[in-house]
Amino acid sequence: MSEQKRERGTGRWFMRGSIAWIQFYNRGRQIRQSTGIEVHPEGAERDADIRKVEKILRKQTGAVANEIYREPRRLSYEDLRAAFFKDYQAQERKSLQHTKKEREPYLPAVNRLDAFFAGWRTSDIDADAIRIFTAEQRAKGLANGSINRSISCLRRMFHLAVEDEKLHRNDVPHFPLLKEAKPRRGFFEPAEYEALLGALPGYLRLPLALGYFTGMREGEVLGLNWDQIDFLGNAITLRPGETKNDEGRIVPLIPQLLKLVLEQHARRQNHCPYVCYRFDRKGHAVKIRSFRKAWSKACVSAGLGTFEPKLNPETGEPVLMKPRYTRSKPKVRMVYRGKLYHDLRRTGVRNLVRAGVSEKIAMSISGHNTRSVFDRYNITSGKDASEAGRKLAAFHESQKVGDNSGTNSTQTVITEVVSDTLQ
Repeated sequence: MSEQKRERGTGRWFMRGSIAWIQFYNRGRQIRQSTGIEVHPEGAERDADIRKVEKILRKQTGAVANEIYREPRRLSYEDLRAAFFKDYQAQERKSLQHTKKEREPYLPAVNRLDAFFAGWRTSDIDADAIRIFTAEQRAKGLANGSINRSISCLRRMFHLAVEDEKLHRNDVPHFPLLKEAKPRRGFFEPAEYEALLGALPGYLRLPLALGYFTGMREGEVLGLNWDQIDFLGNAITLRPGETKNDEGRIVPLIPQLLKLVLEQHARRQNHCPYVCYRFDRKGHAVKIRSFRKAWSKACVSAGLGTFEPKLNPETGEPVLMKPRYTRSKPKVRMVYRGKLYHDLRRTGVRNLVRAGVSEKIAMSISGHNTRSVFDRYNITSGKDASEAGRKLAAFHESQKVGDNSGTNSTQTVITEVVSDTLQ
């Protein structure tokens, strides 16, 4: 008996090894795609797998019938990019930025992808193309971490296309990442804080103090409003949804910081709700946005940083900037190396622990949800180690461990050794 002929437009599925594939037609062209489903050889599990395969086949043939099917090989990088930003906007990601005039969404990590992959089809983007992109970014002097952020965005674009059933899992390439530098471990000592406080412009002294005494993030400091300051309770209230993890918390306002806040409050203008502000050319108080240049210059002036030529990691030669004018010569791109504002956050966390605050309370004040990240911020300095050494020496002194010299103290032995050496 001959096999019953399939109804036109329903397609079919077949096996390649243990993986089920589907076949259907779109505008007269045969399309074969892997479902990624491994079909069991027999039993109820096989029946369940077949139902999954047939469901995928019905979706694809239905898309063809309704003329909404998009072939993967015609999907472009721009299609992936558009879906990526729609997802960012739907998720209300705080890292998403917008252009000033057109208010178009953008991310610096995606901008680097735009310059390289614009006009590419997704079928042409593979591991080799990503490695070429990586080499080009390294030649520009970009750090491995920044390159990885761009590759991670590209990977997210492909995964969103799979979730939207515009691509199949087999169409997603491998994304080779680079080894990144270890997490930064910088912090401020009191003398360094005082030196920077004197070098910064007046409008940045309060943001510096807030970071140093509270450990708040830069975005939390710059977005702080006067209605979040409790002068009677000596506390700062960070509301839910306005912090990095969207959780609210209470930060203590100590007397050293309260004095600076009161001075700022006396100079405020009613139309500006922000605690940290600057005055524009017309004398109006406005929100502080970016102060990277002013920060780096002040740190260099205070001896807490330097400007160094940016070098190509491949050749070791200085990276040149584009000339601003036709006849001007290209200048060497300089980069800042030194203290960062985020070092204040590490300092604030460490000072909480040094002050004897329990780690549970310290984590609630600093806004750390995981112990691993908190431990990374609770950095031990050379002074911490010296203090621990003094305590350990005092303990062993009391136990008389290793003291067989008959002298009264370890310090006496050290003095005698030094004297013999000088003689």
